[in-house]
Amino acid sequence: MKKSILLLLTLAVSCVYAQNGITNDHRFGVGADSVKCLENIFLVNQQMKSKAPSYNACKEVYPLWKDVFTNYPVARVDTYTNGVKLLKVLISKEPDAQLKATYTNELMAVYDQQMKYFDKLQSITKTKMSIGGILGKKAIDYMQVVPDANPDSVYSMLAKSVELEKGNSEFNITTQFMKHSALKYKRDKEGHGEQIIEDYLNASVYIVDVLDKYNERIEHYTKKFQETGDPKDSTYVEGYSKNIDNARISRNNIDAYFINSGAAKCEDLNTIYAAKVEENKDNIEYLNKVISVMGMLKCTNEDTYLTASEYALAIQPTSKAAMGCGYRYYKKGEIDKAMELFDQAIELETSVTNKADMCYKVGAVYYGLKKFVKAREYAQKAIALNSKFGQPYILIAQCYAANPNWSEDGVMNRCTYYAALDKLYRAKAIDPSVKKEADKFIGTYKSYLPEISDLFMKGYKSGSTITIGGWINEKTTIQ
Repeated sequence: MKKSILLLLTLAVSCVYAQNGITNDHRFGVGADSVKCLENIFLVNQQMKSKAPSYNACKEVYPLWKDVFTNYPVARVDTYTNGVKLLKVLISKEPDAQLKATYTNELMAVYDQQMKYFDKLQSITKTKMSIGGILGKKAIDYMQVVPDANPDSVYSMLAKSVELEKGNSEFNITTQFMKHSALKYKRDKEGHGEQIIEDYLNASVYIVDVLDKYNERIEHYTKKFQETGDPKDSTYVEGYSKNIDNARISRNNIDAYFINSGAAKCEDLNTIYAAKVEENKDNIEYLNKVISVMGMLKCTNEDTYLTASEYALAIQPTSKAAMGCGYRYYKKGEIDKAMELFDQAIELETSVTNKADMCYKVGAVYYGLKKFVKAREYAQKAIALNSKFGQPYILIAQCYAANPNWSEDGVMNRCTYYAALDKLYRAKAIDPSVKKEADKFIGTYKSYLPEISDLFMKGYKSGSTITIGGWINEKTTIQ
């Protein structure tokens, strides 16, 4: 008798699965069930077309959506996108606390079920989905809709999402991952000390991957637009340029969360890594991690960074190791050797974003040595590699302002600051992340401009073009 009951239950379950598309192609069910399923999908989609559906509209179609979600889980991908949209409205507007909690649990279940049936759902849509992306969105919504969200659970979800997605992770998810790693460090400094460094290194690498990808696409579509004149290609360039701006802001936020966590002090990193570098002097992977983290945080004067770079370069020539050894020779006063290693680092680097950063840093070294021609040369190399990089323009402006005298006439020399201002305006126009720094220099350099009355006496007026002579040799406009 028990066997008969078990067999009947098994057949019943098999019948359910046979009609909901999980094990076959009957995504919408069969017979009358399929008609009902399609009607429900249509009615839900009609209400969810609005960018901001009302609470009443969501309440009305909620039972219809729930039926499709529960009984036909692989019918359509928009069951999940609509579910997220609908439930978030209900959660935000529902006055009843118990119902609000029910909707919140269901929202989490939407993401869980989407991941459960991921392969089947991906097979019925052209839109590229990913487990990591879904998990990241779940984490973000979990933070927003659960008042007492467990911070460790949030961190775990974000960490797994970013680990799966790597360079494809959305900016806000990667940024929130770093934010929650910093929060976890503040709760558990001893237990999370090395992990936050690992998280920062990974998040930084992934953002650079994104910047490289967008730079490549800008270059591709710029070339296409020049060849064909198709305005669609120009639109792509504009879109990817905006993405670069957002990625760079995300990169700055990641840096800020790590630095503000208190785990980023150079002396602390030196203490953490000093003994371990000696223990791992033959471990290129570990040495590269130390070099990367300390290099990104500008801890290039620390002995641990310099020692790790030497060990790494002896094992395998890499851009980061060569850069670190360059700083060691610079610190020792062996400038020519340092510059040789810096050039080697730039040549070895494969990432366009990192290569541009290195060119800028070498330019900054030359600026510190008051070799302004070489400083500008490397800044221009950085710009050629990454046209959306604002820092090199600021560096060129600093070079001009530091050596403005090209004429025996003091009034004409002060016109050099017009050329410096050109670079600063350009910097903040292409790179919003440097706006604050550029504006600071703009405020300073404007005070050094010549009086218009003095220029008038020399035949110039506002709007006139003037060529700044000497090593600068550049045209600018009287403003």
